[in-house]
Amino acid sequence: MMEQRFIKTTLLLIIFQCAFSPLLGQTKYFIAFTDKQNNLYSLDNPEKFLSSRAIERRTTQNIPITEEDLPVSNTYIEQLASLTTTIHYPLKWFNGVVATVDPNNIASIQDLPFVKSITKIYEPVKSQKQINTDWKTASEVLQTKKQSTSLNYGISFNQIAMHNGHLFHNNGYLGEGITIAILDAGFLNVNTHYAFDSLWANQQILGTRDFVDPSSNIFAEHYHGAMVLSTIGGYADGMLIGTAPKANFWLIRTEDANTEQLIEEYNWAAGAELADSAGVDIINSSLGYTEFDVQEQSHTYQDLDGQTTPITLAANIAASKGMVVVVSAGNEGSKPWHYISAPADSPNVLTVGAVDANKTIASFSSRGPTADGRIKPDVCAMGVNSVVAANDGSIGTNNGTSFSAPIMAGLVACFWQSNPSLTAKKIVEKVKDISSRYSAPDNTYGYGIPDFAQTLTFSQEYDFSEVKVWPNPFFNEINISLPGPAFNGKISIYNSLGTKIFSKSFQKYDNNYITIKISNEAPKGLYIIKVINGKHQLTTKCMKY
Repeated sequence: MMEQRFIKTTLLLIIFQCAFSPLLGQTKYFIAFTDKQNNLYSLDNPEKFLSSRAIERRTTQNIPITEEDLPVSNTYIEQLASLTTTIHYPLKWFNGVVATVDPNNIASIQDLPFVKSITKIYEPVKSQKQINTDWKTASEVLQTKKQSTSLNYGISFNQIAMHNGHLFHNNGYLGEGITIAILDAGFLNVNTHYAFDSLWANQQILGTRDFVDPSSNIFAEHYHGAMVLSTIGGYADGMLIGTAPKANFWLIRTEDANTEQLIEEYNWAAGAELADSAGVDIINSSLGYTEFDVQEQSHTYQDLDGQTTPITLAANIAASKGMVVVVSAGNEGSKPWHYISAPADSPNVLTVGAVDANKTIASFSSRGPTADGRIKPDVCAMGVNSVVAANDGSIGTNNGTSFSAPIMAGLVACFWQSNPSLTAKKIVEKVKDISSRYSAPDNTYGYGIPDFAQTLTFSQEYDFSEVKVWPNPFFNEINISLPGPAFNGKISIYNSLGTKIFSKSFQKYDNNYITIKISNEAPKGLYIIKVINGKHQLTTKCMKY
């Protein structure tokens, strides 16, 4: 497994528990704590547990850093160690740990004053789980539509052109500067398949992590995640070009392809926390959960109310941190279950169903509504004969909302690149707004098929001259050059906690720049500068020494 590369090495402290090798054949529990007292970390120093990108994301979207962001109390973990076989990883959002525990120690753990509850989430049983695919080689795929583009998409053109995504690419928006985390079952041969060569050559794979078995090599695990990744970041000229081939990626294994148990939802929460801490912008999850190998763990339809299952709760929190969370609706449309799965029921994620090349809903695409009556899916993308990279080194097609979701996630990345001032919430709203059935959504297509050509006109409203800040780093004085021959707007400066420390409106300026004094007493670290001029806005960052 490739070396993990955090912007700040202190982030490794958050996830140190993952270094322990899991005991896959033993019973595992989630142990919830009552509070986060006796903590090594403080909200006064978020740089110790969040990357600068994660802090910047919160600041630019006016999202506060709260106790929910603090790591789990290390003191509590240390006290638990003697009563557990292995502590696999902490979960700060749920405030607890996932651990292997001897059942004889359960009562002793429950008696600890800081333990709120204990939930069994994995037990060794025989699994009937299978991940099926409907693979076709490239030679079996119907001829693509005529292209008028700057890139040679080959047979992958249809799945991009359906949304006018190629217009993003023609205008230079290929996801550059956007980081996407893919939470999946494994990424077999991503390190050797030629469709991913450009990702490695350009250092776009920022890191990997395995929450199922940290001792494994995710490039030797299941192939599902590799196919998913290829629809976004793949680049095989004349065969397959993903929807955001210039985006950066974190590859995170949370799904155990050999079993189906509740622990995988907690793995997903751990993966989403990692994505947040590392500064990811978009999470793609082509995973869904309803029934488990242990029947007592299974969800009912009534659980799909957007606020009950562990994975949906984690998805809600992930979205609240300013990430766009894109999830597959599920492939149960023609089965007795019929409905979406968790976390597709979340009100805060973008749930994606599947259509064919004629924009007709796929029979397998899961339907809504949620248990509380909300429209799902949210939108649809091509999930029938989606062009993907296979683990044998070839290019072909496959079916499923597993592929319609990442196709959409990549387009969202291009959209966000073209409109960097938008919040994650606004991005999701806008994707629905530009969809074909927006005026009359239903529980088959949702709001329909997004047409991103509409956003290219929208994006022109946000064109903005480059703002220069110097010196950077600074001590107690910042110079800011401003756009245009005259400026009539506002400058605001925020510290790493998202607290506004300076805000002033300016109607004109001399020497083409403004000098702002910052108190010598202001703490060192990251500062975010927002410049607003009329309807235009730009955000940049600097460091104080």
